[in-house]
Amino acid sequence: MKFFSLLVSSAGLYSRRKETYVIGTLVVFSTGLLTQAATGVYGLSLSVSALSAGAFIEVIRLRARSRQSQLERLWPQVFDSFQNATQSGLSLQEQLEYLAIKGPVRLRVHFEKLHHDLDSGKDIGESLEVFREAIGSRQGDSLSLLLEVTTELGTTGIAESWRKAAANLRGEQAMFGEVVAKQGWVLGSAKVALVAPWLIAFLLVRLEQNRVAFETELGALVLLGGLLLSVLAYVAVNKLGSLTLPSRIFNATC
Repeated sequence: MKFFSLLVSSAGLYSRRKETYVIGTLVVFSTGLLTQAATGVYGLSLSVSALSAGAFIEVIRLRARSRQSQLERLWPQVFDSFQNATQSGLSLQEQLEYLAIKGPVRLRVHFEKLHHDLDSGKDIGESLEVFREAIGSRQGDSLSLLLEVTTELGTTGIAESWRKAAANLRGEQAMFGEVVAKQGWVLGSAKVALVAPWLIAFLLVRLEQNRVAFETELGALVLLGGLLLSVLAYVAVNKLGSLTLPSRIFNATC
């Protein structure tokens, strides 16, 4: 559940996480019911329901990857902006108000929310927790951490920290960008290949003699065995194809 919560946060769906869980549940059950209505084979219906759960997770994962890829290009200029604000002597509230109006378009709503929360007297720790959960990225965690340090220890020497953070982000983007893109294509192709056997099974049950065979206990065991192998293959693909990338500083919780 923690994995899915982090994935939902990365996809920018944290504020709608309950709706996301409900939609996912409806997708799984409706897929199973439709398959049962179309084929009458319980083993195949159960297997397709499980596969639809994996497909739903993959849709969230693709949304999260696309969103984070777009946001990563914006963070260096945000850190540069905080560096300039610190050197100019602007307060945190003034800088947040500026970013809410003039900052990157995709991030404005988050800075506006943070500015409003702090302006209304909310605790900065709680406000930053809401901020980083809504952002759902390691860069948002880094920004949150630097803001907390600034609040606790003051701004002395913090401008250099902002500069180094921006430089590190640009370096990471240059290093990992192309590798991550290639990894996405390879993993995507491997996961699509896992669907092929089930498309064949769905076509086979259209023939009456095959449908009767799959309705037996042995046929159900064959289908469930295939489901188990598909799950193991899915886990293996994700494990073997994973890259050791910097992880989030904070763990978002629901």
